[in-house]
Amino acid sequence: MEEGDRREDNGGPPVDVAELEGRIGAKDDRIRDLLEEITATRLAADEARAAREAGEGHVEALNQDRARLRDRVRELEEEARGRRRRREGSERRISRLEREIERKDGEIARRDHLLKRGAEGLEEANRAAQQESSRKDDALQRALGRVEGLERDLEGREAEISDLQNQIEALRAELDSERELRESLADPENRLRAGIELFNDSGGCDDMNALSRSLGRPEVHVSLQDGEEPAARIHFTWQGVTWQTYAADPNPAVREPRVYLESSGEDLSGVDREPPNARVVPGGRVALGL
Repeated sequence: MEEGDRREDNGGPPVDVAELEGRIGAKDDRIRDLLEEITATRLAADEARAAREAGEGHVEALNQDRARLRDRVRELEEEARGRRRRREGSERRISRLEREIERKDGEIARRDHLLKRGAEGLEEANRAAQQESSRKDDALQRALGRVEGLERDLEGREAEISDLQNQIEALRAELDSERELRESLADPENRLRAGIELFNDSGGCDDMNALSRSLGRPEVHVSLQDGEEPAARIHFTWQGVTWQTYAADPNPAVREPRVYLESSGEDLSGVDREPPNARVVPGGRVALGL
């Protein structure tokens, strides 16, 4: 699968990296605005020590939430590292997701630093409380609102990480299913039977039955084409004269049409005839064996 800035999870929502980076940039601008607000509060007055202690307690709660989020990120990184044994394409997708998690971890670290600086700014503002006591409450409420916004944003980041992990699981299940099918088709008889079933469910089977209503039940010989992943070849002969050969490729990666008429004719001269090894059973389906 071709890699790009946009990733898809076969059924899951796309993740636009450019959009995510833009959102992170916007959050950084909001943090800078918060710093400007906190700097402004250094000139404000704060005589209410109880309000300062409440702000410190809230910052400590934010630090605890940040630590839990970092533990969650580390768990996801360890789990992703333990599941890297995948096909080459999936390894690149997992690597990209891990780099995204590392960027988020760096963002959390930067926000931790900003929260510490914010706490220091609050303490300095409290020391200057006697000069501008009337403006303290409003400034502190704005600062706390900014901090609460950061907390909600961190929770949103955790949900995004969970979504990325779900995408990894879906890709792993898809690759396991494809690997099991390829292992089954590695056996020539399984590949031949899968090609016959594919033909039975196609329009080619309807065409064969339509001709059989006029010419009678045909002789059937089935075989595999040449190559590493050959298609099944199904050869029909009516009354020893008219013949048709269909190809049915059971490989799911092959583009449509997977069943098609390979050749046909009204004269068997010059055509190598193989003895029948299959038959058309009641109901008009091809079955292996006589």
